Amino acid sequence: MSLEVTVTPHTRDENSTSAQLSLGKKSLTVETSASVPLDQSATPWLAPALLVAMRHDVSVTLPGSVDATALEGADQAQKVLNTWYPQRMRRVEVDATPAEPETAPDGRGVGCFFSGGVDSFYSTVKHLDEITHLIFIHGFDIALDNEDLAERSRRALREAARDLGRPLIEVRTNLRQVHARFGLDWEAHSHGSLLAHVSLLLAPHLRKVYLPSSFVAGELVPYATHPDLDPLWSSSRVDIVHDGLEAARAQKIAAFADNEAAMNNLRVCWYNKDNDYNCGRCEKCLRTMINIKIAGAAGKCRTLPAEVDLDLYDHTYMNSGGVESAKENLNVMKVMGYEDPELEAALRRAIDRPWLANELLHARKLASLAPEFVKFVWKQGRAQLGSGRG
Repeated sequence: MSLEVTVTPHTRDENSTSAQLSLGKKSLTVETSASVPLDQSATPWLAPALLVAMRHDVSVTLPGSVDATALEGADQAQKVLNTWYPQRMRRVEVDATPAEPETAPDGRGVGCFFSGGVDSFYSTVKHLDEITHLIFIHGFDIALDNEDLAERSRRALREAARDLGRPLIEVRTNLRQVHARFGLDWEAHSHGSLLAHVSLLLAPHLRKVYLPSSFVAGELVPYATHPDLDPLWSSSRVDIVHDGLEAARAQKIAAFADNEAAMNNLRVCWYNKDNDYNCGRCEKCLRTMINIKIAGAAGKCRTLPAEVDLDLYDHTYMNSGGVESAKENLNVMKVMGYEDPELEAALRRAIDRPWLANELLHARKLASLAPEFVKFVWKQGRAQLGSGRG
């Protein structure tokens, strides 16, 4: 069995492209569009298609020709992914014709992915003299059907981009949903290939794209974006660069604490209760508020509360990421010479919290989400009945 990829160039709409990924009887279509014209070749589809093929241990066939540099890099990427996840990501054959190197158009710029988070603002401000474009993807961390939050985020990021003096390229894709239906884990396997896909689609405009790092050097783990993996998705026309390993999150905030575009538009929330831009109460918001406090920037961020409620932090469920962030904040307090005995004690309590106590907090959080889950199931059932599938 082979994963067959059919790319559909949009000759009448050069701002859109799509590909059908077919494996046996399952056939799903990925659609990606942007506010600028996109590369219509098969090359940008190599990384996302290869991930599906590796997950299902089948070869992959791509149409037409594919950039030779991208093919060579993808072979090395397979080695990395197979080493990290030997049971879930198998090395496979790629059936594609290497393309002759193309002459890239002159005057192309440098992009940086721009979600509005700590990592992306840090890389943007750090390389602002070099960066010519910022890139926002709807479908990456905001669900495609959540147009309300997406539009509010676009408005804020347009404002930030305008204040930074750089145009915002706006992208929309359903690749995350398609990858999920093929069984790919978003954090471990998938999201890096989505960023690579978008980077190569923007080849007509960009010669280099920065991928802001989620980790600091010395604390790297296998992850879908990683300094050992991201550059391997590059092509002869676009260099993909993993950036920001040198700084912890509090140090990153300290680097842009005086930048009004960043402090007026910072977006970090995963929970988004009531579709808030930042809820100010979830673990991700609280950890960022702690980052801001350690960075000496308390009260500067307009999108988060100025004060950290440590009692609320004590009663917030800590997943593995939350515990690691508490450890990072405890360490960076020493590195940056920030003294706050009350905050230090709260971070130690989060790290040392007994498993059962933490799981009880998790159960309480899930119970609070139950009404929303019931509503979701009801809506899905009604939709199926309405479409005649129920």
